[in-house]
Parts: sequence; C-alpha cells; structure tokens
Amino acid sequence: MITEEKPKVNNIIVDNFFMKKILAVIVILGIAGIWYMNQSPDLPEAVPYSDVIATPLKNGGSNPVNQETSSDSQLDPSAPLSSAETADSSVAQDDVRGEYNLAVPFQSQAPHADWSLPYQEACEEASLIMADRFFSGDSLSADQMDSAIKELVAWEQNTFGYYEDTTAAEVAFIWQEYFKGSAVLDDDVSVENIKRHISSNKLVVVPAAGRMLGNPYFTGDGPLYHMLIIRGYTPTQFITNDPGTKRGEEFVYTHAALINAIADWPRPHGGFKDAVTEEEMRSSQKVLIVLDK
Repeated sequence: MITEEKPKVNNIIVDNFFMKKILAVIVILGIAGIWYMNQSPDLPEAVPYSDVIATPLKNGGSNPVNQETSSDSQLDPSAPLSSAETADSSVAQDDVRGEYNLAVPFQSQAPHADWSLPYQEACEEASLIMADRFFSGDSLSADQMDSAIKELVAWEQNTFGYYEDTTAAEVAFIWQEYFKGSAVLDDDVSVENIKRHISSNKLVVVPAAGRMLGNPYFTGDGPLYHMLIIRGYTPTQFITNDPGTKRGEEFVYTHAALINAIADWPRPHGGFKDAVTEEEMRSSQKVLIVLDK
C-alpha cells in the first residue's frame, strides 16, 4: 500500500529559522562593510616631518617650516583667548594642497588598555606626546607612551597643581614650556584655515565637546571634554589621531562633524569639573592650538 508522506513541519520551521539568521548576518555584515569603507577611505600617503621641506608646494615654493612664533614667546596659561597670540599661516590659499596627511605616530591615551586614572584623563597629554614624536621623527611604542604620560602628568601636577581638563591656553603653554616648541592659539576655526596650517606642516590640536564627535568606538556617550590631533585632510574629511580609542590612528571625521564639536574647556583653567554640563561644552568657545617644532 502506498501512503502519502506527511510534510516534515519541524524541519521546515528549523530551516526557516536558520535562513532568517543567515539573512540577518548578511545584512549586518553589509551595513558594517559600508560603514567601514566610509571610515577607511583611500587616504593620501602620510608624509614624515623629515620629508616636508623637500615636498614642493603647488607653485614650486619650498614648504614653510617653523615660521610662526618661536618658543621664546610664551603664552600665559591663565590668559583669555583674546589676549593670546593669533596664528598666521604662511601658506597662501593657492598653495593649499587638495589633500594632505602628516605621518604622526599613534598610541592611544590608554596604551595598555588601562582606562583608570591618569589615562582616562590623558587625551591632552597623549596628543602632545604624539605631536612631539612627529616633529622629532621618533617612533612611539605603547611602553614609551605610558612612561611619557606619567612623566608629563607629574610635571603638570607640579606646575599647575592638576592635570585634568586643561584648557587650550594651558595646552599651548605645556607645549612651549615642557616640549620647547612653538604654539599659538587661533580662533579662526574654519575648514580652510585648518587646511592652511596643515599644508604649512603644522599640527592642529583641538579641544572638543567629546559627545558631539559621534565616535562609535568611545565608551558610552563618550567624554564630556576631549582633545585630539588633526594631522591631515581630504576634500570632505579631516584625518585625525584620536587618542580616545585604540582605533584612533588616521580616524576620519567629516569637516562639519569636527568643526561643530570643537570647544574649549568652559572654565578659566583645568583641574575641576565644577558641574560642567554638556550644554556648556557645546556652546563653549572654539579655538585651534597650532603646534610647530
């Protein structure tokens, strides 16, 4: 006797379940791939400081290096921005490259993935240490970053009485006093001005309302106050070394996202939170810290 085989309902349900899981994984991988491609554009080749003088500008001139103020002209870390020096980029608009990328070595502010103090508050220190290694031409290992952060924090505590949440003026002062470099504050916070400084082979360090950056690698909402290096740019994005994540090397932000987030610490000096709110950070004064050797 021939009997009709009954459908294997359980097998069909299981097959459908696994098919949906496979499709979900494909969709997630597709979205992640698109996001990764946006975060990993074809960036311009990074140029080390030793090569910048030999790199011709578009009009055939030599690259200006160290033509801003010298370290003999010191900033007062307690002075308001209006009394600070104004940066004067020596690159004409016609000489600004379409894209540029300086080879700044990278380590995060928590080089051994330890986010306890002082590392969770060390974005300013990490940014300056990376900048120093760029101008000196030296490499930067995790151990070297760790030691350098501790040494700089000790110097700040001895000099200021604190190291947390230092203002733009204080960071410029640290660059001059501790690293013996040239630093100026510039309140022209625009895409073209940042490009001019970088084309002039300067590094631009920026304070920021960290939660406005939208960096997906930050923990939670991200830091209330943050600092990072702008090392280069493309026609649509800034190339940064963001010490707030281990994935911060050559991390790209759109021009608008980074410009909108730039904000100085909204207190006369660092070292205390004093109930600073996210709204205060969002509306705080915009400033660039332009570093040279």
